[in-house]
Amino acid sequence: MKTHRIYDPETGGFYTTQFDSDFEFVNPIDYYKNSAIKLAVTMQRDMLALQKIPFPPELVERLILKKSIEMWEERFKEIMSTTVPINLMAVLTCKTKKEQVALLKGVQINPDQLLAFLFKAWTDRAFKFSQYSGEHHPKGTDKKDLPTIINLERGQVKKIGKTKLTDGQLKQAVQQRKVVIAKFLDNDDSWHCLFTTFNSLKGGETWKGGQPHYHYISDKFGFTRDQVIAELKSRDYKLGSLPHIDLLDYKL
Repeated sequence: MKTHRIYDPETGGFYTTQFDSDFEFVNPIDYYKNSAIKLAVTMQRDMLALQKIPFPPELVERLILKKSIEMWEERFKEIMSTTVPINLMAVLTCKTKKEQVALLKGVQINPDQLLAFLFKAWTDRAFKFSQYSGEHHPKGTDKKDLPTIINLERGQVKKIGKTKLTDGQLKQAVQQRKVVIAKFLDNDDSWHCLFTTFNSLKGGETWKGGQPHYHYISDKFGFTRDQVIAELKSRDYKLGSLPHIDLLDYKL
């Protein structure tokens, strides 16, 4: 997970962003632990810098790291105490697509349950975690022409960085961008994938009137793992009809 601090010349403040390249076959607990601690350190460092605390920098850094680790440990306890839907855990041991589709009918999760599922798939079943993304801008939009930050607030365009595009073009670039995020769990030849789109997360798909959701697919669906990744990275993936898992309590 890469963390960036981007200066906002208009307000004198900073945007803190996190971005991940694709990664494969990791311990999900270690991955989220490292990401959470790194972000907490960055945020606390920024807040303390504004207060100009009169302590040696080395001491401040040690205190920041200690606090960040403590915050993660509390968060980890919360996640591991979260109940994962029984049917979602059960798909990890199913032998057929038919069983998996039947089990997932009506399953709903929230963000904490999703993390608990990834963690418990590792602790209980030794499933390693991978994540892949696919991103496509509107046709005719060159990524190098985009500014560093584009933020839409109540229909208004906020931008940081150089661009020759108009606010209307930038708004279109954000609203029409296609992004897919896919989470894979692997144990030997068995794999499971939950993927969603930015359009789904912002309520822009037709499923249940805009209900954010994940799609599910596994090695039992007739596609190879590489075929699924390639499709999800394409502009318009084609994987047939797939089970939906509603994502509740999600906020952009």
